[in-house]
Amino acid sequence: MTQFLNDLFSTLIRLVLIVSGLVVGGLVLLLALVMGAGLLVWSLLTGRKPVFRFAGLDPRATMAGMRARANAHAPRRQPSQRPQAVEVIDIEAREVPDRRD
Repeated sequence: MTQFLNDLFSTLIRLVLIVSGLVVGGLVLLLALVMGAGLLVWSLLTGRKPVFRFAGLDPRATMAGMRARANAHAPRRQPSQRPQAVEVIDIEAREVPDRRD
């Protein structure tokens, strides 16, 4: 009798776990579908195409691309203007001895 109850209990636990996994999976799928539909409605209302950037997959997500986007808001200068010449001072290099006591 106890073996029957053990088998019945373990079967019920398995069924509960399987059903709860299916429910969680279904809810995640439903959430993804609702978010996708919301994004579609948003893009239709605003007239903008949604842009997704994944750093690992997008070639624009490199350091050069990040630097270019950061400099995009820098103040612009006229193409005819050149930077002012800066005086360069040349020094003699000297070796600094190690101090080991």
